[in-house]
Amino acid sequence: MRVYQANAPENLGAVRLENYLAQAMPLLPARVIRDAFQKRDVKMNGVRAGKDAPVLPGAKIQLYTPFEIQLPVVYEDENILIINKPAGISSDDDGRGGMTVESLLQKENGYPRLCHRLDNATCGLLLLCKNSESEEILLEDFKERRMEKRYECLVRGEMRPPAAVKEAYLIKDAGNAKVRVITHGTPGALPIATQYETISFDGTISRLRVTLLTGRTHQIRAHMSFLSHPLLGDDKYGDRALNKRLKASSLKLCACELVLHPGGKLSYLDGKMFSIPAPF
Repeated sequence: MRVYQANAPENLGAVRLENYLAQAMPLLPARVIRDAFQKRDVKMNGVRAGKDAPVLPGAKIQLYTPFEIQLPVVYEDENILIINKPAGISSDDDGRGGMTVESLLQKENGYPRLCHRLDNATCGLLLLCKNSESEEILLEDFKERRMEKRYECLVRGEMRPPAAVKEAYLIKDAGNAKVRVITHGTPGALPIATQYETISFDGTISRLRVTLLTGRTHQIRAHMSFLSHPLLGDDKYGDRALNKRLKASSLKLCACELVLHPGGKLSYLDGKMFSIPAPF
């Protein structure tokens, strides 16, 4: 029997427990959640609760089921693990209180561990280390920006020019869990550089391949919105009217390619590219 846990945020509004679990545990099929309620295998703050119970702010919720979630593995050896992170779960705890990659890992002596992170709404390649030596090498690889990360996304409109490198500055707005892009440096602003090339344009939406030359929070989403080409399905920085018209209920952003240049103990991975197709 597996136990999946969620911690409801303190600022959570009125919501039924069944609806909350569908959001907090998106990798569990609806039938699994329904079955758990039918068998009275859902607890809130240690007390069995039904599907219509209102979720208490800050509550600890546990769901018991024989169903085991399998994270999609793209590559694994004795030193690293690369998974295809589904959209809708966070890499690690970010205050949402729901299911995370970290909470689903089967760890031994503290490993595997995340080497980087993807936003909750972003899917794609996520790299983890399986021992302290690989962790040190890979974190240095990220720090020195030797690792190549490429994304695919769908954006509003036609890119002009069809390929370019765009530079700007980004400021975090922690209170609203957002970032803001500006043209000039100012105290607290971090420089960003985003490279894109157009793969296709259908008259309304462009498909882009994006390379992060810097890796900042929400960089692609905020930068493309700043350039008047918000990502399809992005309700935080995007065009909600267009999302509604095109029925885009999820963010169209995927980490599709990862090229490693680690050296040292991991030199057998130098220049190795891992890739997956975007699911949209």
